[in-house]
Amino acid sequence: MKTSRFVSAAGILGILLASSCGSTAPALAESGPATDAPLSAQAFAASVERLAADNNARAVIAGIWHGNGPGIQVAVGESMAMVPADTDMTVRIGGISQLFLGSLLMRLVEQGHLSLDDKVSQYLPALLAADAVTVRMLAQNTAGYKDYVRDDRFIDLILADPFRQFSSEELIDFATQDGELNFAPGTEQRYSHTEFTILKEVIENATGQPMAELYQQEILDPLGLTGTGYSMTPDLPGPVLHVFGSDRGVYEDVTFWNPSWAGESGPLYSNLDDLGRWGPAFGTGQLLSAQSFQDMIRRPDVAPRDDLYFATGFVVANGWYMQNPNINGYSGAMGYLPAEDLTLAVFASQAADPKVEHPALAIFKELVLELAPDHAIGF
Repeated sequence: MKTSRFVSAAGILGILLASSCGSTAPALAESGPATDAPLSAQAFAASVERLAADNNARAVIAGIWHGNGPGIQVAVGESMAMVPADTDMTVRIGGISQLFLGSLLMRLVEQGHLSLDDKVSQYLPALLAADAVTVRMLAQNTAGYKDYVRDDRFIDLILADPFRQFSSEELIDFATQDGELNFAPGTEQRYSHTEFTILKEVIENATGQPMAELYQQEILDPLGLTGTGYSMTPDLPGPVLHVFGSDRGVYEDVTFWNPSWAGESGPLYSNLDDLGRWGPAFGTGQLLSAQSFQDMIRRPDVAPRDDLYFATGFVVANGWYMQNPNINGYSGAMGYLPAEDLTLAVFASQAADPKVEHPALAIFKELVLELAPDHAIGF
């Protein structure tokens, strides 16, 4: 398979389950005295600045939050030439959207719109293997549908026209065109953008509402997340952190490449303020009953490892609930650690001569070693 730095709404998980920033001082933002923070503001800023340089990121924005308390946010480098990165900038969050999707699904189950054990044929009767696949299998990536993003022909389509608008039907048809699955439903676990896109179609059929409306009424409005939204087009609200890539053989601004190829794996945008509030709300099941929360975080029986697996829309890795997207130039990683009531989010843009493919994940993992060394990320 071809490699592409922008084609992976969920970053390294898909593989597991199958310019220098210069010397400019980092910009700091605090909403109050962060007395419970595991690092001081100055220490966190110094770590982010050092790791940004070590990984040759063009820009980095990052934040840490302890519980619902005030957080520490840092911005390093340039969004564009002569335009400093800022902590209030909007980013595409790619696979971090799935942290929201799992909670949305469980709320809809609680409300009786659908059941995790419903057969997909109840909603999409013509779909390949619909009688053998359940809603739970789609959410936990155990349904067996092929991931269209791992097909070189699909990568060629995106690179030939990165502004192309893909529909959900197109994406599902591409993945199922040969009439074959990767494995029998419910027997293995392997990340698949296809399965989240099918899940979107199931949810919209079950509720009679579009996903954008459901996210707004079930999650964003109740929590007051005004900087987060749903977008399947290139549009983003400003100010925007600009990102760059060389996938077409030239280093170029890819900020407004169309994200629709990712399907329901990465439709949301957000900012650090909102993600800092979402971390504990998601990670403690604030919007869910205790039973629904346990259903959302539980390990699927077919997951290959106890310490690293895909739950309902997110990775569980050594105690962290997290995701690590790499979408259209946006390298990101976000996680919530229940043992420490800690939220960490990092986003980075690539330099023209990158040292690593996924700088945000590299920075995230190093910060975890400083913040919670007993919970190191081992992938």
